[in-house]
Amino acid sequence: MNKLQKTKMNMFIAVSLFFVKNALTFATYIELVNQISGFSSSLNDLNVDISKQSEYIGGVTTTKNKLLEKAIKLTVKSSRKARAWAKITGNSTLEGIFDVQISTFLEMSQSVVLNALKVIRDNLNDNIANLTSYKVVALDITAITGAIAAATPAIGTPNQARGERVIASQEIVSGIIKCEDFLLLIDDMLIPEYEDTNESMVNEYRLAREMQPIGTHHTGVHATCRNSVTKDLLEGVLLTIVELMKTAVSDIDGIAEIEQMKPGKYHLLFTKEGYLDYSIIVEFGLGKMQIIEAMMISKEI
Repeated sequence: MNKLQKTKMNMFIAVSLFFVKNALTFATYIELVNQISGFSSSLNDLNVDISKQSEYIGGVTTTKNKLLEKAIKLTVKSSRKARAWAKITGNSTLEGIFDVQISTFLEMSQSVVLNALKVIRDNLNDNIANLTSYKVVALDITAITGAIAAATPAIGTPNQARGERVIASQEIVSGIIKCEDFLLLIDDMLIPEYEDTNESMVNEYRLAREMQPIGTHHTGVHATCRNSVTKDLLEGVLLTIVELMKTAVSDIDGIAEIEQMKPGKYHLLFTKEGYLDYSIIVEFGLGKMQIIEAMMISKEI
């Protein structure tokens, strides 16, 4: 989630607490109760989507790291014993191969780590007959091989996770818009009904809704910027609305947003170093956020 989305979520939570606190006041206003119920249901769905977005990246990364750590630990345990054998027998080449610590692998990329572990594993296996007295046996090689095999497919899962995150991010955008639509209806029903008879409650509601001014239906653009081939989210893409000279830069989630625009037809230009410019003409209606996917083409293709 980007900063604006987090701010909106905080506002949604504040408004939700307000509705719970004043539920009895609204009890006889059935249509208002229905809209509040719709908002609450949409907010629950939005919270689920936010949890999924976090889970797709965090869960995959945690699992991957644990599998790789296990493979490293098993390999280093046997390799250190094998280094002692190589040194005692005067085999400097194998001594160098087996001379590793867990810290040896910290600065390596994950694919390089796996290749290094396989080299050590193969050399352990080739000399297993000489290593038995050093407490390195065939079962140790089997365990190392299994750990490497388990870690290998996990290294490839971030791309899948990023794809899932893109889906979750889109669902979050839709969920926020849905919640905002409910609140716009609630604004028009709650404020006129109670502003004369219960001014303090209406002021409390206005305060809860402070992040988005009451009666303002924002016109704007929510753009998701991605690599056209890998579908990776792109940070640092400059979005410019040419006619208005308004700009925004995509965040770590590939999101660039511009709000508080006048309705009309505008030229949107997306630029990023190393990528071809992406240009599109968009018609903006009153009080509507346009959802755009900017598929940026790398110049290296």
